[in-house]
Amino acid sequence: SILGNTIAFNQELDYLIDEFVQINYNSEVARKNVKYYLVWFKRFLKEFNLTHDKLTVKDIIRFRSWIANQRGRHNKPLSAKTIRQLLSFIKAFYDFLEPLGIDNPFKDLPQSLRKKIIPKTKSEKVPREFSDEELELIFSELRKKNEDVYLACLIGYATGARLQEVLALKAEDVIQKGDRVLVIIRAGKGFRERVSIVGVPYKNSNGEVFSETIKKLNQEAKEKLLERVKKVGRGYLFGDEIRRRRVRINIQQTLYRISKKLGFEVHFHNFRSNWGAKALQAGVPLEYVAFQLGHKYTSTTEKYYARVKDDYVIAFVSHLAE
Repeated sequence: SILGNTIAFNQELDYLIDEFVQINYNSEVARKNVKYYLVWFKRFLKEFNLTHDKLTVKDIIRFRSWIANQRGRHNKPLSAKTIRQLLSFIKAFYDFLEPLGIDNPFKDLPQSLRKKIIPKTKSEKVPREFSDEELELIFSELRKKNEDVYLACLIGYATGARLQEVLALKAEDVIQKGDRVLVIIRAGKGFRERVSIVGVPYKNSNGEVFSETIKKLNQEAKEKLLERVKKVGRGYLFGDEIRRRRVRINIQQTLYRISKKLGFEVHFHNFRSNWGAKALQAGVPLEYVAFQLGHKYTSTTEKYYARVKDDYVIAFVSHLAE
């Protein structure tokens, strides 16, 4: 009888999770990833012989302690970022269950305690903005490397997309409209979809070109991306899951070597930071920058690019006040 009840509860939980991801997330990639995260929650319930409909504040605290001692891939502890994301998904799941008559333990969790159980992540660095000379040096080196590495870095540079978003791109996600090329980002952080333009702003508000280097790299990015789309036809631009994993490792190793050779940091995320900084320099409104980069709130963009934005605002106002 106990075994029968356990099986029934597990089946109900699986059903509710399926309903949760179907209703709350639009893409299959997002649904798959959320369900992957929630596997940890299911393991926790099983280990402590708990059911999803009877969870209390004490159980949430116990889960936080338990998850901190678990190990993921390569037998490494879960990162603070992963634990934060997991807690966020579990809370969203119980927000979904609440109207169905299931108690939401997060509602009884005091705000002060909630802050304590959410792990802190490393503070963000000031966004890296590359000069024209640095961009030319970086891509001069990348053109000599593996074709996948070169293309992925070009796309990251030209869209500000994260590495996982670039590697998840499919040929069907690339749209050409005249001279414009757009990409649909379906595997974004928080699993929000967006459409991003391929190209870093290189003109100021008066339409004057302030960087011929950026203009040339934009064209190069569009041409190489469309070439790959034509070659692939349908499916992932960077191959199956095994190949994409290899590309990711190759990118990290290649950029590390380039950093050593050139004498300054070149990380994939720097391309993203560069897009945001250049866009602000070109006078692109903050909300547009936030959308391109996939930030849910403009406050996130403002937080990361505050110092960069301040420099351009001061320079702009100073010019008008002279």
